[in-house]
Amino acid sequence: MSTPDKMSTSDRVIIGLLAFFLCIAFSLELYWIVYNDSLVARADHELFARLFQIYGDADRAYYDKITPMAIGLEQINVFITQIVNVWLLWAIVQRVYYRHILQLFVGSYLAYSVVLYFWAAHVTGYPDMRYQSPYTFFLFYAPNLPWLLGYAYMAWDSIRYLGARLRGHASAA
Repeated sequence: MSTPDKMSTSDRVIIGLLAFFLCIAFSLELYWIVYNDSLVARADHELFARLFQIYGDADRAYYDKITPMAIGLEQINVFITQIVNVWLLWAIVQRVYYRHILQLFVGSYLAYSVVLYFWAAHVTGYPDMRYQSPYTFFLFYAPNLPWLLGYAYMAWDSIRYLGARLRGHASAA
């Protein structure tokens, strides 16, 4: 097992990002999965419901116009993706040989999922946005940027590492 002082800055950043994503998944996102059908009634007296009420101006599919697609996506994110995130955390700390392949997979598919979410809303004219204004566009994009940028960084970090390894092996052959 490696010690934190021997860990690269990049690994520390990635561990921090994964810890953040896990905390959000098992608090805010899990709350949404459990209470998505009663957010409107809870918004006056519960912080998380109030936060979804605010975000609902940008995407009603996460507040008062819940869709089966949104429920399915969040269930996959909380119950499957977080298991893979824990696996990746373990692989980083243990310096497992396949860590960068796993990290590239996780980073790529999650960055892609955020881009797909943004693109689907854009090409359909933001149908779940209560009204279109600079405020609602900011509200739509800004809270999702940590996932896009964080997972894109993870993918980029692994591409750099794997590319360097491939170049090293190619020159030795």
